Amino acid sequence: MLEDYSQGFSSSIRKFEEMLKTNYTYFFDAQEIEYVAQHYIDFGKINLAKKAVKIGNKQHPANINILLLKSEILILEDKLETANEILAFIHEIEPNNLDAYIQKATILSKLKKHKKSIETLNECLIYSEYKFEVWHLIALEFLTIGNFQKAMFYFRLCIENEPNDHQVLYNLIYCIDNLKLFKEGVKILRGILEKDPYNELVWLELGKLYLKLKNLNQALKSFDYAILCDDQFSAAYVEKAKLLQKNNNYLEAIENYQFSLTLESPSAFVYLRIAECFKMISKEKLEMKYYKLSIKEDPNYEESWLALIEYYLNKNNFKGALIYCNKALKINEYYPEYWKMYAKINKCLNRFVAAEEGFKNIIGLGIDELRSWSGWIDTLISQNKWEKGYLIGKKAKKLYPNVPDLDFKIALCYLNLGKKNEMEFYLENVRKNINLLSPKLLEFYPHLEVLI
Repeated sequence: MLEDYSQGFSSSIRKFEEMLKTNYTYFFDAQEIEYVAQHYIDFGKINLAKKAVKIGNKQHPANINILLLKSEILILEDKLETANEILAFIHEIEPNNLDAYIQKATILSKLKKHKKSIETLNECLIYSEYKFEVWHLIALEFLTIGNFQKAMFYFRLCIENEPNDHQVLYNLIYCIDNLKLFKEGVKILRGILEKDPYNELVWLELGKLYLKLKNLNQALKSFDYAILCDDQFSAAYVEKAKLLQKNNNYLEAIENYQFSLTLESPSAFVYLRIAECFKMISKEKLEMKYYKLSIKEDPNYEESWLALIEYYLNKNNFKGALIYCNKALKINEYYPEYWKMYAKINKCLNRFVAAEEGFKNIIGLGIDELRSWSGWIDTLISQNKWEKGYLIGKKAKKLYPNVPDLDFKIALCYLNLGKKNEMEFYLENVRKNINLLSPKLLEFYPHLEVLI
């Protein structure tokens, strides 16, 4: 309906809005009111669209297109039963009306009757000359029920007819990825390029498929062709740079990343990638500069914070690492990886109370990793908090019942509390699984070795 909006109809909108400010009702011909209603539907102004349809119904009561607009609005409002009644009326007058079929299929889809929706759309195909829209809707229905094979078939039909439809292409690639049909995907995209050789987006997606097939040379060629088709195509430079980085061509990768930044708004991801390249060629000042640019660009980009903290840790600059870790936690205290860093750094600084806080927060965020439980117990042992140590140890054992390291640490806590019977119980568990005990534990606590 109304696929090509004439510029001449813009005056109809002004006329309609003028009418709303007065007590008068202006006359609109059927096409005018259709355009006005569709305009408001497209912009999500449903109340105005309803007013337009109401006037259209009064002035053109038998107009099918206005009735279809009315049912479309009802579908948007989830008044499906009333919409169905209108569609049934239209079907009696125009049994082969394509828009009525499509709206009926939409209702069935909303009711989660996807197979019936597909059947209705297949009926629609019989009467449709321009099949793209119907194929697309069928593909989306198959996608909804997880039938990637059938969805891929219909998306392929769509893309072969409309190679520049980006959303169809992305959906097709999504199906290919889920089915892992990368070789077939390459054939499909190459077939599209035979008809449309200057389609930069298809070249880009072809390059990504070649990467999944480990064909790096063809991937690089595809990204280069994408750039040849459009030398301002930022995404192609980024993908090429990622591949060059993977191949250890760091300087060329940096050049491509940096050029991509001149084409679009700065990106925290690209700044981080540049920093990683500078790290690999030992340009430390530039590495740090780009970490900081990445964080400045997007303070919520966790990977950049973690990389910057790791930068200081690798230099054993624990105080510098802690400064940035605290800054990261101020931005997002609910991100477990920050607390892992916080605990690790404070443990290195022998700040066991702070390290304990870190491990406690990791567990509190629902990350039940053995490493975190074990680290928490270690900080308690380091503070001679023996009673709390065995209590936390017992909680950990409920999750990890067959880990002798936990038994060892709990036994150590009981030893220091003078509870030898309890200590002996846990040491017996250690003896049963002595081959699984971490050798480092005996280095840290050699006085327990004789008891084992």
